[in-house]
Amino acid sequence: MYPRPNLIPRFNLDYTFKDFCHALKSIFTNDFEPKILGKLFDKCDFFFTNNGRSALYVILKALNLPRGSKIGVPLYSCTAVFDAIVKAGYVPCFVDIELDSYTLSPCDLDDKIDGMDAVVVIHTFGYPAEMDRIKKVATDRPVIEDCAHSLCSKYKGKITGTLSFASFFSFKKYTSTGEGGMIILNDDKLREDIKREVNLLTEVSMMEEIYNCFVTYLHSVTYHKPWYGLFTFPIGSIIKDLDGSNSKRRDFKATKIKKTDLYVFLRKLIDFERKVERQRKNSKILEEELKDTSLILLYEAKDIWWNYYLFPVRFESKNQRDKAHKLLRNMGIDTAKLYSTTPNAAKKFYGYKGKGDCQNSEHCADTILVIPNYYTLTEQEILKIARSVRRVEELI
Repeated sequence: MYPRPNLIPRFNLDYTFKDFCHALKSIFTNDFEPKILGKLFDKCDFFFTNNGRSALYVILKALNLPRGSKIGVPLYSCTAVFDAIVKAGYVPCFVDIELDSYTLSPCDLDDKIDGMDAVVVIHTFGYPAEMDRIKKVATDRPVIEDCAHSLCSKYKGKITGTLSFASFFSFKKYTSTGEGGMIILNDDKLREDIKREVNLLTEVSMMEEIYNCFVTYLHSVTYHKPWYGLFTFPIGSIIKDLDGSNSKRRDFKATKIKKTDLYVFLRKLIDFERKVERQRKNSKILEEELKDTSLILLYEAKDIWWNYYLFPVRFESKNQRDKAHKLLRNMGIDTAKLYSTTPNAAKKFYGYKGKGDCQNSEHCADTILVIPNYYTLTEQEILKIARSVRRVEELI
């Protein structure tokens, strides 16, 4: 692995010096008026934690289910979701996904719903799941939306996060805040239980706040050209291999949100919809450029408004996907084999039976590649990415 100063990062990290300065300022103020949240989500209750998995943990604990209760969850997801379920004292029950949306399959859920006590639905890549069908199958069981990818996405005209009794978000994903998680509660019956669980979380010290500002800003700086290809990617790959982070279950500390993360998130949210439109424009260019290839693309269906948080392309085989991943990096474009290790990790640590129990999920873990489409990329860079993907598709 040699340095590539022009390597385009696989994801966006847009935490600017201005964000850094505002974050430091927030440590010494209590001016956190979340009016913008009310505009987006109307009459909802908001609660905050240090990250998305902690937010899910809080929701699950607030349900007061018996220890060992089974929680339905898509296999095709980040293992952090499974960690939150386990930490809450419950057991993940794996459900397959639909190949035309990469979200939880209502049909497979219907086959496995007996014995489940709640369901976590993930709007993967920001693409809204079939919430009406899923809630019909779930009947009176709580349905929780994982909106880590889907800020501002809409299903039948309603914004994700308001489609079930409770939902949670991760600030570090689309808004590049650093960390932070948010719970949206649409059911008054659970308000006191959520409050109780959030109040049980530990506070973050001022030194942790300051440290968070510097680390987040430094990470953002080094996640851009030329530093990403020169240092961040090579060193990060080595650390990841040594740490074995793809092959073990992780515990985590659930705390209250850092003021620095919340303040920056609320500021970024003011013009966030404009950034989403820019990302949608980039994604439409990619769709147009790649529409006549053998690659399988994800398109907006009727009644869906997709924020295009990530842009997945699916290959015919694992061998093709892995070759494309390497070839594109050689062309100066880093990509992500998102959730490619999840099925094996689920077998080893979370009780997944395998043997094709979630066949679509296993197939997607082997064949999906996420290519850069984020709003900070120029049209020239987007066209370079599209043409490089076309070239690779011809080569393999």
